[in-house]
Amino acid sequence: MAGDGDRLPTEDRLRGVLDLFERLRERPRWRPRLRPLLLLLGPGRATSHVAELLKSRCEDERAPVSHIAAETPATDVAGVLREAKRELSQPSSHARGEPALRFPLLEMALWLRDLREIRLAGDRPAPRGAAPAERENHQLVRRLTHPPVGDNENARRRELNKVIRRRGRDVLRDLEAPRGRPATFLTFLEQIAPIGIAVVALVSAGTAAALDLAAAVFAAIIGVAFVTVQIVARTRGWFGVLRFGWFLEQPYVDRDSTGFLGFALGVFDPRPVEPDDHGEQLDLLLVAAFLEDLRRCYRRDHRRAAWARVRYPVLIFEQLSAGHPGVAFVELVERVRADGRADRLPCFDPLVVVAGVDPDAPAEDDPSAPAGRKLVDRIAQAARVDMSAGDPQSVIAARGLWERYAREQRRIGALGSCRELRVDITRDPGGDLPPVRPVRRRPRFAHPALPWIAMVAVAAASIAVISVQARMYCSPVDIRRMDNGECVGITDGSFSFGENSGGKNNDGRLSDVLGEIESQNDHVKESGKPYATVVYIGPVTADPSIKNRRIELLAGVQGELIGLAIAQKRFNDAAEGDDLRLRVLIANAGAKFRYAEHVAGQIRERALDDRSIVAVIGFEQSRTQTQEAIKLLAKSALPLVSTANSYGRTALLDGDAGYSPYYFRLASPNARTAKHAAYWARNGHVGGRKVDDAVVIYDGDPNDLYSKDLAVEFQKAFRPGVTHMRPYRNPGDLNKSVREACRNKPDLFYYAGRSDEFRSFANVLELSCPEPRLVLTDDEIAKYVSDNAAELGRKGTFELYFTPLAAREAWDRRWVGDQSPQTFYSDYDPFVREMSVQEGDSVQRPSITRAAVAYDAATLVATVARTVYWREKALPSAGSVFAALDDPADDVLRNGASGVIRFGPRSTGHQVLDKPVILARITPDGTTEVTQLCGRLITGPQGKAACPAADPPPAVPPR
Repeated sequence: MAGDGDRLPTEDRLRGVLDLFERLRERPRWRPRLRPLLLLLGPGRATSHVAELLKSRCEDERAPVSHIAAETPATDVAGVLREAKRELSQPSSHARGEPALRFPLLEMALWLRDLREIRLAGDRPAPRGAAPAERENHQLVRRLTHPPVGDNENARRRELNKVIRRRGRDVLRDLEAPRGRPATFLTFLEQIAPIGIAVVALVSAGTAAALDLAAAVFAAIIGVAFVTVQIVARTRGWFGVLRFGWFLEQPYVDRDSTGFLGFALGVFDPRPVEPDDHGEQLDLLLVAAFLEDLRRCYRRDHRRAAWARVRYPVLIFEQLSAGHPGVAFVELVERVRADGRADRLPCFDPLVVVAGVDPDAPAEDDPSAPAGRKLVDRIAQAARVDMSAGDPQSVIAARGLWERYAREQRRIGALGSCRELRVDITRDPGGDLPPVRPVRRRPRFAHPALPWIAMVAVAAASIAVISVQARMYCSPVDIRRMDNGECVGITDGSFSFGENSGGKNNDGRLSDVLGEIESQNDHVKESGKPYATVVYIGPVTADPSIKNRRIELLAGVQGELIGLAIAQKRFNDAAEGDDLRLRVLIANAGAKFRYAEHVAGQIRERALDDRSIVAVIGFEQSRTQTQEAIKLLAKSALPLVSTANSYGRTALLDGDAGYSPYYFRLASPNARTAKHAAYWARNGHVGGRKVDDAVVIYDGDPNDLYSKDLAVEFQKAFRPGVTHMRPYRNPGDLNKSVREACRNKPDLFYYAGRSDEFRSFANVLELSCPEPRLVLTDDEIAKYVSDNAAELGRKGTFELYFTPLAAREAWDRRWVGDQSPQTFYSDYDPFVREMSVQEGDSVQRPSITRAAVAYDAATLVATVARTVYWREKALPSAGSVFAALDDPADDVLRNGASGVIRFGPRSTGHQVLDKPVILARITPDGTTEVTQLCGRLITGPQGKAACPAADPPPAVPPR
């Protein structure tokens, strides 16, 4: 078989060639290298057979391949490039679902060359039957060379730029096969969409978990908008033009300093005197653009498609002859690869060139050329890596030898020591050949569906996270849904803390007053005037664990909100010009202050961002959670004014630190209230007879600091009378305690429990004690009395006395003489008529007691803030308001709705000096009557009352 050139080698005998071919076109996993030129030596029939075999092998794998026949219609390098571009972009040259190779730079270079050719041909019209693109080119050349555009360089640039931008809008213009466009467009999208959407989803989910839904939605909108802009931008002409900045870096054509348009016109316009190699320089530019396009297609970056390409593109010349344009192409490819290799390392292109060459073919196509040089030697000469001759240098030139040596080593590292591989396909020594090495498959992680699957998975997971977070939020901003379903957080009144943001958890009881506060806050913001902000913290939702939610228990917080709204309205209505205004924020700590510490953290963070917050008021319930919230807020140096918190050790710091300096209480401490209650009971002022035997009912919950403390203080003050302590932990315990107590027929029931269980207490008392009983309670029951006073008076099951923090009836002439009642009460009735909810025959009335105390708290802080504002000629801060509150000269509210307010020293927890303690009873007609009043209600003389010896009735106003 050796030497038999007439027989065609079989595929089995070409295993060695096929193995070499596979190694050349297989893309290494790391560190790619330029591939050498593969020369198949043999007669035309044999090389054509092998070339067809290699082509079929590539097409079977749908790998990129272009086959240039020996009798190609291409007549020059540009023709070869057009044919190669067309075939490498065919659907048969890429796997299903993968994009075709794209050649935008080559497309632009060929277009500029076509314009140049039309320009050089003169004013010839487009040939008949020419394609629309060719006719457009002729029209463009005519506009660029004829008036009025052709006479103005700037107009020519604008005209050319308009056409280039229009061409740049089509991001797939360089593709000719429509079947490849969908996959390529999806790949174009996958460069942006999957990564962008996944990042947006992750950022949104993280934002939802770390901040709130509003921030998450904002992040998602910004992210999706950015991704959309990126996708749309890549279909705009200006983006297409940006890709062509590469031409300005090439050395093959004279460059224009005015940018790509100048470069394009330089290619288009023939120079008066052009160098002899100008045509060759244009061909070099075309080849360089072709290699750069391939380089970009195979550059491993964020694009999945670049990692999925595991076969290098192959350009197969079936049979080269001296006049074949493929010879010039090969020579130009090697020149482009070698040019500038020393200072632009590393530079790589993935093109594999296979050429069939007759070893006896002459190097020149001219028959008159001297014989001897062969075509294969000409091609080898073009592919040779130039090295120094190694001539000795002088002692002065020796210093440059090392740089030259290092430069040559870099050239060898980039180009390889050998740029051509020769295989004589007619030589077959026989023998067994090993099988061709298996081809490398596309990596699994580079599957075309993977980015979209990953995007969907990440988006789905993020949506799940956001959905979970959405379940945790009742409102996009600052309102969290807790485990028991309550909505807690901070609002300006726009949120009603209902299950569905509509107040359902409160049956709409608080919606009107919250809406009023929101409206007033909006007016403050819209006025553009300076303002101070007060945050109210309280239990704004009913307990969802109670089946019917006991909406009547919200009378207390409803009253406090109405007191705040009245104080805000009166304060702002009195403000003129640049006077200070008041803004109110509402913070829901949950029923029984369950989430007081959590909400206190939100208030603290809000105060750090919003310096207009000068104080926090509320804290009506004495519970462990309230205590922790106060300690946390005190660390922020915010003044804290409590309304109804009466536990004596509230705000008492650990160790010997005493009371927090930032805490001010408006309520009378339990010890003071219990002392008066016990005195009145022992001396016959409760029910008209002296009481010697009392049953004390109180809540045994260890988190409830108020109930047990009040019970113990009453027990101390009631001595030498007898008290029977009856704690309860649930309604069952309460019922049992009351039934057992009724058997002994005590003189008095002192109810120190919560209003939550007072209905159960009243029902058991009605059923278990046939004789009317005497009941004495604290201000806590005022919330229950607000909605049920008429029922309590009508039934007459027991006679109810209680000690409210404030009472309209205390401003009767019996107690205040000729002094006018506090104006709060005159504003209260019309305001309440608008804010009360009518349900059938019953009306949900707010607690006027709590309204008065909250009114005093808000008015006190607002008044002090205004004083600071005008005194310091600057907006008040939390620190300046605290300093003023702590100054005995500034902290007087001489006409408070709950009495005269002057705070005592820190050592007593900033208690109100001589705070009024009121004894009231519910009459049979359901009204409230004040029977005793001790302490300072007004600055003038007050009516006389029976008061404990250590608390004589005040006779003169305080200094």
